[in-house]
Amino acid sequence: MRRPARTVDAMAHLTPYRPLDITVPFPELASWARTATRLHPQPGAPAAGESSVGGPLLWPAGEAWPVCEEHGPGQRGIAPERVRRHRRLLDEVRTRPRAADGGYGYTAAERAEIDELTRTGHQPDRHDGGPLPLLALAQLYVRDVPDLALFAPPGTGLLQVLWCPFYEHRYDGTSSHFGPSTRLVWRRAGDVADPLRVQPEPGVVERTYYLPEPCVVHPEQVTDYPYLDYLPTGLGARIDAWEDELVARMGDLAPGYQYDLSLAPGWKVGGWDSWHKTDLVRVFCDACGTEMRVLLTIDSYESCEPNGSWEPYTLPKGTTGIQVGRDGEYRAFVCPADPAHPHRMSMQ
Repeated sequence: MRRPARTVDAMAHLTPYRPLDITVPFPELASWARTATRLHPQPGAPAAGESSVGGPLLWPAGEAWPVCEEHGPGQRGIAPERVRRHRRLLDEVRTRPRAADGGYGYTAAERAEIDELTRTGHQPDRHDGGPLPLLALAQLYVRDVPDLALFAPPGTGLLQVLWCPFYEHRYDGTSSHFGPSTRLVWRRAGDVADPLRVQPEPGVVERTYYLPEPCVVHPEQVTDYPYLDYLPTGLGARIDAWEDELVARMGDLAPGYQYDLSLAPGWKVGGWDSWHKTDLVRVFCDACGTEMRVLLTIDSYESCEPNGSWEPYTLPKGTTGIQVGRDGEYRAFVCPADPAHPHRMSMQ
């Protein structure tokens, strides 16, 4: 059952306090601190005038909706309404009394339908229209998300993010070799005098987890510290030794720099980027060579392993419906020298 919409919180405090202040044992880390805004998306019914994940965009009626030219007529996938039916069915079943064995009370037909939709390679529908409309992935206002102000081009206050719901694309910077192509649109909300009433939607998506669930957001500003490999070698080695000493004294209760004290997980704007699945790859602007900064992190989860110390409290465990990579993150990097330069995407 869909949860009711909630208004954007005025910088609500939702993240548990860190187990310790890492700048006490390592004061030099203070100069590396960056603020980030965690979005804490929760299923709801956002409007076009609100910040959201997967909600309607404040889009001018007279402006062409972006499309993917690589995926169009004849493309096989799953119809968005079929995906929504699947999600409604799961929500419905989970509200029923549990079976005697503790399991969910699926009927045989419901179980068959769910198994079919979650089967790898299941693409029962065909897109028979023209070029594939992009999906509205996120809409964020600077008034709600303070860290957006660092990236917004002069005169703008609204970021709109769209993506193609298919994985394979020719590499052009707006996709990685491991994720969908994306479009970032900055605009001034006051310029949209005649907003689009019904936004286009692709006839099919490649997988259920490329279709976002409409979510309201609950922005919260936190402090990020860099992924360890960004730090000078000597400082990184001292942090490693300090962690080893903590583990020797505290065992499994010892907080770790990577998972507890440095990088907030989940959907967020700004902050630092993690490279926990590969070696560090510094991202540079294709247009001018400037090292880029992470603008937006799209995450499969709101917390992280091993102990979930970032798990937000006071919010139900909602989901955006999005899964990237192998339960990973998809990040948009932008050029700090010129916001007009093309962005780049990276998967972790």
